[in-house]
Amino acid sequence: MALPTPTAHHFRKAAASSPQQACVMVYRDNHRTLIWDDKLGDPLDTAAQPVPLDECLSLDHRQFEGLQQAIRAGRPVRGALIIDRRPDGLYEFSAAPECRASAGTARLAFDHLEYTAFVHAVRHREFERSAFFSPTA
Repeated sequence: MALPTPTAHHFRKAAASSPQQACVMVYRDNHRTLIWDDKLGDPLDTAAQPVPLDECLSLDHRQFEGLQQAIRAGRPVRGALIIDRRPDGLYEFSAAPECRASAGTARLAFDHLEYTAFVHAVRHREFERSAFFSPTA
């Protein structure tokens, strides 16, 4: 069964982000969690256009919950997703080498404000599955 391709308006970003601010975007349905950088979208009409899945990191819910638990506990993120702070100060999200076949090969770069808004949202449980509208429900 092919999973639906979400459009940009199906993704959520941290409540602390302003509407015009680029952000870590999260989409959750009954099958997976996608992470995307809205700076990759077409600025003319991102809301209605399907988000290319090769621009996303795709985690199963267990993997994303592990990521959230690590952030909430202040522990290093380990598992399917790697978050590295690059020498230029950006935070790069990528799949662990052993997970790239399922999670994807996208490399998403976020500045300090984008990353801290994401961490704040995780700590305040903004990305819980129950908070998402699921177009596949």
